Parts: sequence; C-alpha cells; structure tokens
Amino acid sequence: MSDRPTIEEYRAKITNKQFQAYKCVGCGAVITPPSGTCYSCGNNEMDWTDVSGKGTLVSFTVIHIAPDEFVDEAPYYIAIIELEEGSRVTCRLEGFDPLKPEEVELGVPVSLTYITEGEKTYLAFKPT
Repeated sequence: MSDRPTIEEYRAKITNKQFQAYKCVGCGAVITPPSGTCYSCGNNEMDWTDVSGKGTLVSFTVIHIAPDEFVDEAPYYIAIIELEEGSRVTCRLEGFDPLKPEEVELGVPVSLTYITEGEKTYLAFKPT
C-alpha cells in the first residue's frame, strides 16, 4: 500500500505530463483526483496507476470571468471527462472556440493533452 495521496503529488504528475489516477487494490476502481479511500468499496489500500488518456465529454462550462490567478487566460473551458477507466476528472477542454460553446457536443470522444500557461501546466482533453 502506498502512502495517502496528496494534491501536491497529483499536481506534480500533471506538471510533469505524467497524469495518473489512484486505483483501489481491493476492487480495482480508478479514482481521480486521488483519495485515500475508495469511493466504491471503502478500502483504503490504493496505488497510483496509469490511465489510457481517453474519455468522453460529460459536461462543460466557459469561464469568462476568472479568478485573479486565471484572469489572463479567460475565456476558457472547464470540463468533466469520464475516463475509459470509469472515473471522472475535471480539467480544461481544448480544441473548441470558447466564444462558440454551441458547437460543443456532449458525448464527444476526447484524449489527454496538457496546457502550459507560463509556469503552470494544466490537465486538458481535446476531441479525438
């Protein structure tokens, strides 16, 4: 069993473009962002695992008025992606014009990518 995950580890993996999720040793459920307890069975034995980087767009919104830290990046998409492994992750959505959200279709297949803005690297997905 690994140590309890931290948000710092999760962010470091994204910064290094090595996105991983946590996987329950007991039932195999994949969890993102990582948690010390499995959402499916309550087990607390978890390990980092690679994910396919493929998923489906479940939901999205366009951020026009961003928090101070992200104001220079607006407008941008925030999305919820259901990974092939069954877990959902919140991320940036690339490949669509944020001024034309009507062109985005839910259910579209997406694949993992990353966005680097200055010194920040974000988890992102784009249509395949």
